[in-house]
Amino acid sequence: MSSSGTMAQVAGEDLVSSVAPARSGPSARRSDVALRLSPTVAVGVLGLGWLAIVGASFAGLMSVLAAGVTRPEIGYSLDQLSMVTKFLLKFDVGGEQTVAAWFSSVLFLLCGLVLIHVAGLKRRFAEPYALHWLFLGLIFFALSMDDTVAFHESLIDPMRALFQVTGGIFLYAWVIPAIAGVLVVGAAYVGFVFHLEPRYRNPIILSGVVFLTGAVGFEMMEGAFAAFYAGHLVIYETAVHVEDTLEFAGVLLFLYTLLRYAQAYCREITIELR
Repeated sequence: MSSSGTMAQVAGEDLVSSVAPARSGPSARRSDVALRLSPTVAVGVLGLGWLAIVGASFAGLMSVLAAGVTRPEIGYSLDQLSMVTKFLLKFDVGGEQTVAAWFSSVLFLLCGLVLIHVAGLKRRFAEPYALHWLFLGLIFFALSMDDTVAFHESLIDPMRALFQVTGGIFLYAWVIPAIAGVLVVGAAYVGFVFHLEPRYRNPIILSGVVFLTGAVGFEMMEGAFAAFYAGHLVIYETAVHVEDTLEFAGVLLFLYTLLRYAQAYCREITIELR
């Protein structure tokens, strides 16, 4: 082909490309977005969110008590409360169907997702205890569900009847099967825990102790001092908020340790949107 013919072909191609319609729609605007997840930043944001929820919850409950309304009477006395107090009660850490309950449920769910991810990594690299990671993830999924619908509350009356409990540390009798479950799972996971490096093992053990101190220890204390709390409602509400904060702190420390553990496999954690 002559040089003039070649030049004409190139010019024609340029002309076609210049008049071709531009691509439109989502495909034209699509780009890969990678969000790098820092365990410290993620846990810090969640922690600050929880502190804000606890502050709003405590302010709401103190406003309720100042209006002469006790926790069991809240549902029947909403007309006596201001609009601000009603709004703050949506954050009640001791209530059901509140922002606090949702936030805690999401935290359990996040732990479950990371645990399942680690289980997949363990299986991929043929490393031991993959099933332990998987089962632990399923436990956290169950805890997330329970935090929303409070299945454990339905165990109180049957356990009281079964063990003939009328008061004391087992007044909230759901703690009886909970303690049994903790002992069984703990025994099954002794080898799993001690195969971890100390930098992961120690925070995980600490997180479990902190969580159980709030979830079970404070619940048993509240049962033992139920008569005392009835006449000291401010102390009772303070204990409730400390209990839930300990639970949250334990799970938050556990999540932070899990993220660091997963990060050791992949150098950095990213969430990609394509």
